[in-house]
Amino acid sequence: MENERYYGIDIGGTTVKIGLVENGAVLDKWSVPTDTSDNGRNILPDIVRSLPGPAAGAALAVPGAVLPDGTVNKCVNLGWGVCRPTEEFTTLTGIPCRVLNDANAAALAEQRLGGGKGFESILFVALGTGVGAGVILDGAVRVGARGSAGEIGHLCIDPEDQAAACTCGHHGCLETYASATGISRLAALAGYPGLTCKQIVDAAAAGDEALEAVVDRACDVLGRGIAGACAIIDPEAVVLGGGVAQAGDYFRLKVQDAFDRYAFHACLGTEIRLATLGSDAGMLGAALYAMG
Repeated sequence: MENERYYGIDIGGTTVKIGLVENGAVLDKWSVPTDTSDNGRNILPDIVRSLPGPAAGAALAVPGAVLPDGTVNKCVNLGWGVCRPTEEFTTLTGIPCRVLNDANAAALAEQRLGGGKGFESILFVALGTGVGAGVILDGAVRVGARGSAGEIGHLCIDPEDQAAACTCGHHGCLETYASATGISRLAALAGYPGLTCKQIVDAAAAGDEALEAVVDRACDVLGRGIAGACAIIDPEAVVLGGGVAQAGDYFRLKVQDAFDRYAFHACLGTEIRLATLGSDAGMLGAALYAMG
């Protein structure tokens, strides 16, 4: 029945992933290009044209901060300023709509269905071009007063490191060391310019000592940041997602070791786990959020 169906819509900078979900099962999924021209005015109309029909609800996962009242506080990669996209979506479709940050959507999916399944409280950390994060406490998404809860990518690690310029405007943020671009930056500083993060991690795992030192530095910073976050929110587990986490246990165990070195004693025993849902996590989490 249509009243049991929900759309999960994950809006990325280049592609929008859409899923039609019924009773927790994905009936269909597809994608449309993200048209960021004209300040992203065509994004929602393009999505709506791709929908096969009505549904009980929908949710948008977006790459930006979302306030508790549903206001999106800018999505630079989409060309959006401060806006309320749910209102436009519902006007175009008649379908009730919610909105959340894409890392929070992935966190919800991983907690319910993926690497964090079985836990009520997790910290999800997405390692890609930047470092995103989402907090699930007692089974619910926690966004904070301004929509930025859990953003460990912008923890200040070394404000004096002028070579570590962050997209947020500060220097020395965690993501300038532990994201894919951050790891490539560290490798360039070590005399290995032009390498992708995957090339660096693969070479380190194969025994390249210089590049292993680069990976160790990134994992040390990440483990320290996660330890600080866990001292505040005390999750049952931490789930690593995103492209960097696809390096598997080699990377995960290094982060676990660093976490264990820095963690408050009462937080020791917090397990660092790997995400399992891949690029579908944002779409699935949006659908779960639409269900309420």
